[in-house]
Amino acid sequence: MNVKSILIGCGLALACSSVLYAQVPPTPAPDQKALLKSDDPTLAANKKLVYDMYREIIQAGRTDLVEKYFTEDYIQHNPNLPTGRAALVEYIRKTRPVRPIEPMITFPVIAIMAEGDLVLIATVNYAPDPENPGKKYANTHFDMYRIENGRIAEHWDHIPKDKSALSFDPNVHARE
Repeated sequence: MNVKSILIGCGLALACSSVLYAQVPPTPAPDQKALLKSDDPTLAANKKLVYDMYREIIQAGRTDLVEKYFTEDYIQHNPNLPTGRAALVEYIRKTRPVRPIEPMITFPVIAIMAEGDLVLIATVNYAPDPENPGKKYANTHFDMYRIENGRIAEHWDHIPKDKSALSFDPNVHARE
């Protein structure tokens, strides 16, 4: 092997290694309605409950519909918000205006999965890029809900304790 071949091989290896470490942005599902399907009617109903709640509460800010979706003693595990349906109503009212209810979730949905009484939804979230001021990068946001008697009884997400979460509207702040 000559020096030229070794240098070319090292150059190719270096070029390929940088590609291995580059982020592959999350991709939304092409058909949100297909994510609601399940052979198990209970799992399908639970997925639809969370999907419709996203459209009507998270997206449209319709706090008048919160009793349709959440138990009164709803448990919140996000460290920025208190537990309880009333606290959720207060948070939604503070962080977003009432908007029309759309037939689909208007931000990118990656997946909706259900197992037992749990539903997980993953969405694409765009956040300010600390390495490129003025630009955003794509990442994935996860919410998991426990369903009890046809309503949401408990919620988990990965949001850290941060005062800015108290004014966060995913319809505005998580967009590209």
